[in-house]
Amino acid sequence: MKRKIDFEHDDFINTPWYYKLFSFFLYWFVAVPVLLIIKTFFLRLKVKGKANFHRVKKQGAIIVCNHVHPLDSPIIAMAILPTRMKIVSLEDNFYTPISGTLIKGLGALPVPKDYKYLKAHLELLENLVKDGKKVLIFPEAHLIKRCQELRDFKTGAFWVAVSADVPIIPMCYTYPDNKRLTLNILPAVYSKKGEDYKQLTKRVYNIMNEFFNNQMSNTNIQNLAEESDEPCIEPLEEEVMKKKHA
Repeated sequence: MKRKIDFEHDDFINTPWYYKLFSFFLYWFVAVPVLLIIKTFFLRLKVKGKANFHRVKKQGAIIVCNHVHPLDSPIIAMAILPTRMKIVSLEDNFYTPISGTLIKGLGALPVPKDYKYLKAHLELLENLVKDGKKVLIFPEAHLIKRCQELRDFKTGAFWVAVSADVPIIPMCYTYPDNKRLTLNILPAVYSKKGEDYKQLTKRVYNIMNEFFNNQMSNTNIQNLAEESDEPCIEPLEEEVMKKKHA
């Protein structure tokens, strides 16, 4: 049985040198070649707006995106190469034989199921982006394949961005008339003076929603059923905010 993650003592960033070496080879010599083949020849995906990412590639940032494809995380990872990002993943995913080791080896961070560890998890993400890293969070929280609307956003990603004073990089998948998937990288959004995380959440949502609706205006495809719970840090929301300001 795989050892249960110890969120009080495990260090998910400063791993031993041999695990870093394993992660390096797994990512660059296995995952990247396979995913590039899938992206190029099977999904035939388009990526637009790379210049928007290049403008902020040297600083920490939170990447947010609509959650509409089982491979949307690795697609984004391939789109921003050679930059490498951190992805949050459900704790249970790390207990799966073989794939759990691969997930950890590829640099994913576990989201604790126990709420008492969620504040520390948010602070870990905050420190990562302050240190110049990119972190991907899906504010819709759940995967719905090719959903025909942008769903309401949870606020955790935006709390991290405001607390760390880093930009949000909005990315948006579009697929008008259910045609080829396109990943659109929009201009970075910075929090304004006096703007709190809820206001930033609303502003980024409005930007992405307007873009999504404009791109999808010709589609009449019905929503597909919700697929599964996906990486999400937002369940803590109000609980953590109250503790922070208590």
